[in-house]
Amino acid sequence: MEELLKLQKHFNRVKIVTLIALVSLALVCIVSLILSYRNTAEFSKRIYIVNKNAQFEAIAGTVNENRPVEIGYHVRRFHELFFNLLPDAEEIESNTKKSFFLADESAKKLYDDLKEQHFYSDLIQGNVVQKINIDSVAINSALYPYEAITYATIKQTRATTNATKKIITHCQLEDTPRSVRSPNGLFIRHFKIVDSKIWK
Repeated sequence: MEELLKLQKHFNRVKIVTLIALVSLALVCIVSLILSYRNTAEFSKRIYIVNKNAQFEAIAGTVNENRPVEIGYHVRRFHELFFNLLPDAEEIESNTKKSFFLADESAKKLYDDLKEQHFYSDLIQGNVVQKINIDSVAINSALYPYEAITYATIKQTRATTNATKKIITHCQLEDTPRSVRSPNGLFIRHFKIVDSKIWK
């Protein structure tokens, strides 16, 4: 009888040890699978580009990670096309038409208003070169549509004098399909000049 009890105790101990070993192995397997999945997911974001003897690494990410940078570039590009002006009617028309692909009718309306005020013809007759320097772009990408306020300095160079003026603009931006004309996949809405002494 005692031997049977001893055998029962040994059997119970072996059973407990076996269960502990199986649970430990299961935990090790689960942790290994999770870690390997994470490593595979992280590795799949990396792309290696080989060019002759040089190797480059590119890391993939979500669109939203880089959206503030793209918004800033889009806004800057629009301002450069719209406000950088040479005393050449064809050049002015060509650049402003390019800017219209980045924005809605609010940009075209501003262009038409300036044209009616003879701003462009005066610029051409006065042989004025206008350059914009973007001081900063304040972006709110937390809300949609995105918002951007641009602080810039406009320099107008004439044959005899130079004039430097400040300008503040505001606009909203919406996501659009990416294209050759809008590589960032953004479109400016409700563009307006908030403060400027240039056209007063």
